Amino acid sequence: MDEYNPFPINGYIDSNLFCNRNLETNRISADLRNNRSCTMFSLRKMGKTALVSHIFKQNSERNSIYLDILDTQNVSELAEVLIKGILPAIESKPQKLLRWTKEIFSRVSPIMEFDPITGQPGLGIKFAGEDAGKRSLEELFAWLSKWDGELWLAIDEFQQIVQYPTKGTEAQLRSFLQFCPALKMIFLGSQQDMLVSMFSDYGRPFYQSSDMLQLLPIPKEEYLPFIARHMEAGKRNVDMLIIDNWYDRLKGHTLYMQQMMNHLYDAKPKKWKKYDYEMFFASVVQQQEHYFITYRNLLSDIQWKVLQAVAAEGYVEKVQSKEWLMKHKLGTSSTIGAAVKVLTEREMLAKEAKGYRLMNPFFEYWLNFLY
Repeated sequence: MDEYNPFPINGYIDSNLFCNRNLETNRISADLRNNRSCTMFSLRKMGKTALVSHIFKQNSERNSIYLDILDTQNVSELAEVLIKGILPAIESKPQKLLRWTKEIFSRVSPIMEFDPITGQPGLGIKFAGEDAGKRSLEELFAWLSKWDGELWLAIDEFQQIVQYPTKGTEAQLRSFLQFCPALKMIFLGSQQDMLVSMFSDYGRPFYQSSDMLQLLPIPKEEYLPFIARHMEAGKRNVDMLIIDNWYDRLKGHTLYMQQMMNHLYDAKPKKWKKYDYEMFFASVVQQQEHYFITYRNLLSDIQWKVLQAVAAEGYVEKVQSKEWLMKHKLGTSSTIGAAVKVLTEREMLAKEAKGYRLMNPFFEYWLNFLY
């Protein structure tokens, strides 16, 4: 049997392979247990989904479901995701689920679908009529408002509802949710400015309706002992001073740390010198080179130059300062401001307390040393 790698990079396995997040786990669990909604935001790939999975596992006596609405483009698609996610989380028996669906919705035809991989049955639906999606959303929440159970519901990329062509979805959902005490909500998102404004701007429907939590990198003093423990358990002799340096280089960004540790564990280093570690780090980054070259083809010259300039600095506090513009020969502040805005919207640049940085620290390393 193959040895199990203790640094998973896809999905949540169990609490033994989950590092820290104790404060966040306790806080969000307390919110839900005490009928408070929670909004959690972070940069992409910081570990929000894994944290939600961990919280649900720690509270396994509760009904819970995680749904991602990033791919939804309108109210009908949102309704489909919610119906197909919420009802099976409440009722697992296929025949009863079909009967419930027929009873709750006036313009939905339910069908049983089967997962092509697992073979497990699932709920499929077909809408009848142009406004069937909107009507079905109303009917779903009308039923949930009278349901006497409890469901912990996490909706990822919640800010997506602002992008729908139909105006008023934000207000409509707020109206629905405030009359559904059975739902204990976690709102998640990686487009931080957009998500935070939904809950903090006066006049927005969800204004101050939820506790706010920013998910930051796992502290080094927690992450490094976690890594050392699993490396030692797997009889991997690694230089933790090097790993400390990698943490700083990768800015503690969870996915990229996990990817590097996953590869390092698999490499089974023995008596490596500093040069060996550096060559190994570069080889892992280089595996993503085809993505980075694609970026170059998709971006304008000035956008690419901005990325190079930010990568060279690590962090840039003021992207329109004369000193920085002159140092990297970037041109006018208005042009750079427009480029930064586009790159931030595309999530290639991230804005943190220290300033702007590249979202992907592998990409930063590649630009500085391999490009």
